[in-house]
Amino acid sequence: MTSSNSSEKNLILGLVKGYNFEQIKPFLVSLKKSGYQGDIGFVVSELSPLTLAALQDYAVNLYPFKEINFIVPFLTKSGKIEIRALPLYKLLTKAYFLNRINYLWSNLLVNILGALSPEKEFIIKSNITKRFVNTSCVRYPLYYLYLSRYGQNYSKIMLTDVRDVLFQRNPFDFEFEDGLCCFLEDEGQTIGSSEGNMAWLRQGFGDRIISQIADKGISCSGTTIGSHASIMRYLEAMVNTLLKLKAHPWGIDQGVHNYILYQGLVKNVKFYKNFQGPILTIHYLNDETLRFDKQGFLINEDGSIINVLHQYDRLKPEIKNKILVYRDSECTT
Repeated sequence: MTSSNSSEKNLILGLVKGYNFEQIKPFLVSLKKSGYQGDIGFVVSELSPLTLAALQDYAVNLYPFKEINFIVPFLTKSGKIEIRALPLYKLLTKAYFLNRINYLWSNLLVNILGALSPEKEFIIKSNITKRFVNTSCVRYPLYYLYLSRYGQNYSKIMLTDVRDVLFQRNPFDFEFEDGLCCFLEDEGQTIGSSEGNMAWLRQGFGDRIISQIADKGISCSGTTIGSHASIMRYLEAMVNTLLKLKAHPWGIDQGVHNYILYQGLVKNVKFYKNFQGPILTIHYLNDETLRFDKQGFLINEDGSIINVLHQYDRLKPEIKNKILVYRDSECTT
């Protein structure tokens, strides 16, 4: 690690698994051009030596993780049997019964170890949770472990997706204090109008929760910003809730994220709407709602440059080409 000892330094933290460097490069190039001076940390797995070396050239702090894999026979469409490595979480998500066993014994283990070492409660929980959830969920216990080791160096932290994120300005260049900043998807969408978000909440928490928060805006789990203290509280709530789930289908972290926010399990949360804050979440947006300034930056309703573009890969090619960072010779669409 090369982190500064200054408590005023900021951190951008993401998970990168199985990507090649070209998929990560737009994130890093645009961040460099934004003027950001803080640290970058990536929790990494299944990266080539060339990709790892390139990340280190960008001064990214790397935190490797390994999944538990089982060697299993796999029947192909052609009728041949292949031997493949299958992560433990994929075995568990194939059968509810296995998830149920995992839920029971992992919580029993947490209770036993937690009683022996209560001061390390969430380190214990994170180390257990990271073994039994899919990649979209595993980032939360891994982030907690990373920040437990290095987090005291940072004042503000951004948890973010990597492959589909671009920076137009320093992501921390907006006013907030000791709280959690969460970012809503398109204003025309609610949890109740989204089949995907409804399914995740139903699988994790049942119809009763849906009836309570169906009218709420969709908060995207892919980008979250906060003070060090608020990010740690958020991650504790995520880990606690993931442990309680009897199944972990792909994408359920989004359901858990919205559940803990709207059930008040995290305090001092501020929600930012699209075109009114530092992050634009693009997935549901109509291209006609996008506005550019004379320099080619995407802008908010008040004319300010949007700091971060999330899910920019959903844009039409001709729209993507208007984004300033993509005019740099280091990036290509």
